[in-house]
Amino acid sequence: MKLDHFLLLFSAVQLALFGLLAWRMRKHPVFTTDVKITRALQKHHSPFWQYLARMVGLLGGSPAIANTLAFPVAAALWKLRLRLEGAMTLTIPFTSSLTRKVLKRLVNRPRPSRMCVHVYDSEHSKSFPSGDVSSAVTFWGWLFALGMILAKGKGGWQKALASTPALFVMLSGPARIYLGVHWASDVLGAYLFGGAWLGLSLRLYLALKQWRVLDGVMELSDANELALMQIL
Repeated sequence: MKLDHFLLLFSAVQLALFGLLAWRMRKHPVFTTDVKITRALQKHHSPFWQYLARMVGLLGGSPAIANTLAFPVAAALWKLRLRLEGAMTLTIPFTSSLTRKVLKRLVNRPRPSRMCVHVYDSEHSKSFPSGDVSSAVTFWGWLFALGMILAKGKGGWQKALASTPALFVMLSGPARIYLGVHWASDVLGAYLFGGAWLGLSLRLYLALKQWRVLDGVMELSDANELALMQIL
C-alpha cells in the first residue's frame, strides 16, 4: 500500500473510532471503567508523583506551551531552509487546537468529579477530548516524525535525540488521568483525534513536498518515505 493511501486509511479509521467514542461520551458522560482506571493509577499517590505528572503535563502537553514553542522551532527550520517543515510546524498545532475547541463544545462532557476520584488540579473547561494529550500528539508527534525523517542514515545518538518527542506523547495521557483532570476515555479520544490529525497533516506534507511548495533543501526520497512508514 502506498504511503499516502495508508495515511488516509490510518486517519479515517481513527476519526471513525473517535466519532463513536464522542457520541458515547455525549450520551453517557459517566463511564464506570473510567473511574476504575483513574483509581488504579492513583493508588500510590504522593507529592513526588503529583509534581512529576504536572511537569510532564506542562512541558509535554500544555497547548499554550506547544503553541509558544511552535514559533522558535518553525523559525529554526525556516533558517535551515526547511521552509515547508517550518510552516507546518506552525499550522498543525494551531489548526488542531481550534478544531478541538469546537469538538469540546459539541460533546460537552464535564470534568472528573471529586466524589469519584482524587482531583489534584481543578480545570473548568470541558473534558472530551483532552486538550493537553491531543496537543502532545499533534505537536510532539509531528516533530518526532520529522526528526526520524531527517535522522535517516544518521548516527544512533542523533536518532535517539530525534525520538525524544515521542516520550511526551506517551506520558502525557497517563499524567492527565493521574491528576484527575481527565478520564481515560478523554485521553483515548485525544489520542484518536490527535493521531488522525497528525496522519492527515503528514499526508498533506507529502503532497506539498511532491508539488515542491516552499521548496527547501530536503528532498522526500524513497528512503524518507520508508522512514515515515516505519514510524507509523
